[in-house]
Amino acid sequence: MSTAVDVAPEPSSPDTGTPTDGPGLPALGDPAERGSLTVADRVVERVAGHAVTLVEGASAAPRRVLGVSVGESRDDRAASVDARVDGHVATVAASVAVGWPASVRTVADRLRRQVRDDVERITGVRVAHVDIDVVSLSAPPSARRRVQ
Repeated sequence: MSTAVDVAPEPSSPDTGTPTDGPGLPALGDPAERGSLTVADRVVERVAGHAVTLVEGASAAPRRVLGVSVGESRDDRAASVDARVDGHVATVAASVAVGWPASVRTVADRLRRQVRDDVERITGVRVAHVDIDVVSLSAPPSARRRVQ
């Protein structure tokens, strides 16, 4: 549910007509001259890792030691993601598990779309390439058998 909010226009300097920070404060300069914003690789990794948990049929991959799964993957845990940011463009690689019997191709397409959309919406960084490494197929939890 969203609520509409009325925002008063920013006060402007009578000399230049440019916005000021308030009464008695100097006018702000051109945004390009104020500084820069750098988004760290780790920020993109965290956003992309969380995006994986939002896609139905995908989850964080279980930890592995010498190719053997150690423990279960949890749906609420962020996936293992590696990101490289160069300016305003990122490349992302994610290791995930896909739930059986979901189509790996369909889940991977949804993952790419979700990661691109979330990273760009939250950080302003465009994702040029998303590599998906499906490392396991997770079976649905089975019902415990009762011995009679």
